[in-house]
Amino acid sequence: MIGANMYENEKNTLTQFENKLHELIAKYNSLKELNSQLTQIIGEKDEQLKNLQSRYDELEQNYTNLKQARMISISYEEVDSAKEHIARLVREIDQCIDSLIKKQ
Repeated sequence: MIGANMYENEKNTLTQFENKLHELIAKYNSLKELNSQLTQIIGEKDEQLKNLQSRYDELEQNYTNLKQARMISISYEEVDSAKEHIARLVREIDQCIDSLIKKQ
């Protein structure tokens, strides 16, 4: 009787162990699948980040180019303005010279 009772206890313990083992294997497989999905998501996010960084770099370069073009444009406008101012001064000087010549 004692031997049969020990056998039943060992059998129950073994059954419980097998059940726990199956639960752990199921959890492991579930976590393994989740890990795989998360790894894939991380890879996609890394790719998106690289694309966004590339786009940012491109936009930053465009902005720098636009600033330089604006500076050159302002310089050309200043040159044109200076030319007009000099031309006006030359005309005034010519008028003054003509005026002086007429007075003599």
